Amino acid sequence: MVLVIILDILAVAIMVFANQRKGFRYILPLAAFLLISFPEESKVSIGGLFDVTTQRVVILTLLVLSILSKKQGNVGPRQLPLKSAIIAMTLWWMLSSANSIVFTDSLKALLSLVLDYLVVYVIFARYVPDVETVLRILFGTAAGVIVCSLFGTLEAYAQWSVVSLFPAEIHRFGTSGSLYIDEARGLRVQSTFGHPILFGSALAMAIPITLHLISVAKKRGEKIFLWTGILLMFTCIFKTSSRGPWMALAFSLMLLLIFGQRKVRRYIAVICLLAISVLVVRPGVGETIWNDYVSTMDEHSYQGESYQYRYQLYSLVVQKLDESLDRALWGYGPQSFPYLHLTGELNGRTMTFASCDSSFAALLVETGYIGLLIVASLLAFVLFSTFRISRKLRPPGSQLCILFVANLAAFCFEMTNVAIFGWGQQTILLWVVMALATTYPRLAKAEVSVASRSTPRRKVGAEPQAVMA
Repeated sequence: MVLVIILDILAVAIMVFANQRKGFRYILPLAAFLLISFPEESKVSIGGLFDVTTQRVVILTLLVLSILSKKQGNVGPRQLPLKSAIIAMTLWWMLSSANSIVFTDSLKALLSLVLDYLVVYVIFARYVPDVETVLRILFGTAAGVIVCSLFGTLEAYAQWSVVSLFPAEIHRFGTSGSLYIDEARGLRVQSTFGHPILFGSALAMAIPITLHLISVAKKRGEKIFLWTGILLMFTCIFKTSSRGPWMALAFSLMLLLIFGQRKVRRYIAVICLLAISVLVVRPGVGETIWNDYVSTMDEHSYQGESYQYRYQLYSLVVQKLDESLDRALWGYGPQSFPYLHLTGELNGRTMTFASCDSSFAALLVETGYIGLLIVASLLAFVLFSTFRISRKLRPPGSQLCILFVANLAAFCFEMTNVAIFGWGQQTILLWVVMALATTYPRLAKAEVSVASRSTPRRKVGAEPQAVMA
């Protein structure tokens, strides 16, 4: 408890000091780093009513500093992208919560959506002034995941979890701070995240971000830090033993290979050669991956049952919604899944489906068909509109859009096989990426306009870096 309070005070003090010395635009990368780094166990519980997490302290400080900077004229807010969709989602969650079978839990989930995620989106979408700040924010998120990867490496090889420094809690995955031991896969690292899959999902997003940052880095020290981070992150994503994040990362890197710039493609080629070398030198690594694949295809194995579990889950969710038209519309309320006690058959035996291993299934049963449609439409719109804009921007300006597409695609894929949307640092990362994806095209276009006015006699055939095609 004392450690958490000290960390909260230090976080606020650093942010206030940085704001006074450098200005609000430099707070955003720092806030991104802090939001990604701290575990949810870093919190102070107030009378069982709500938890004051370090993330919430950082968000509240960020909100206050943004308001003060606005009043002082140091920063001006921009028009909020996706405003209608955000309002629609919030209102629908309010309706679903009002009709929830567990009103208190749904209300907490609603407040968490607004305070932990939507406030982050609003601030990062409205107060980013230029492309340079976008890159700084990405560096902050990458640095946060790199620090988590350092802790994850210690967890894998020193058998020590940094979360053990914080007050222990008992949750559905075990006791926080203890090592995560899987009966089929052994030790799985989770660092400061709530589960190895969540950590792996964050890594699947952070590795492409780091590769892009290496391609634009100017200082040798930055490149050394980022390349070291890449090695740590690849080590950790393997040690999470999470099949979904492996596939999400492979898909992301494939997008960068197809649409990315030459530097990034070269980096991925180097990484592939290193990976092949590791498979040759350490054949046990290849055996582990192959055994996971074989076990996944064997429906009677632990991994195979886990894979089949998700398909049966969707069927049970649809059956539950079919019981009532009202519930089909607005669901049973956010965070209500554990109270539904869904029962079905898996491999010939009857079992209770206690875990909702799919964000889409959770959104469907908890907020109904309309709630799922709102969130899916929001994600799909940002994903496809960002890709469409990337085709209109000339390199290297288009590369950030491709990066955002890879990140969003990875997260959406992970939503199909893990409950990833409503909690954890990886969800904060999602909303930061969405904010930057919707803000960057306007910032790039503004910089092109400024460059065009300042250099009216450009050489014939020369193009600005982010000019619209």
